[in-house]
Amino acid sequence: MPEAAAIRATIDTYLAAFTAGHREAWLDLFAEGATMEDPVGSPIKNGREEIGAFFDQGHASADSVELRPVGPVIVIGDQASFLFEVRPVLGGAELVMPAIDVMTFDEDARITSQRAFVDFAMLVPAE
Repeated sequence: MPEAAAIRATIDTYLAAFTAGHREAWLDLFAEGATMEDPVGSPIKNGREEIGAFFDQGHASADSVELRPVGPVIVIGDQASFLFEVRPVLGGAELVMPAIDVMTFDEDARITSQRAFVDFAMLVPAE
């Protein structure tokens, strides 16, 4: 089982790499055969190619996107959850929306599954 500190480091890198647009560094955080359900209720993405397509779509749909941590990362065994803000800039307007990710990890602290609890109706102008 991975150490909690290693899981937290993976999550820190996950947020930072997505924000910086570092596609390969972000994808390298996922284990082979990882799954992503983002947002919860959408079709599950399987493997590097489908998860990479999610990254590409997220960055193509906005001028920029920042994933900003808001609270602590809670780690229990090989699982973690955390609250963060999705802060896209669309047409020059900065918006904000809360999100909660729930992830599982392998022994190397690589993501084996990711689920994002997101309500797009909560996307509002940033203050």
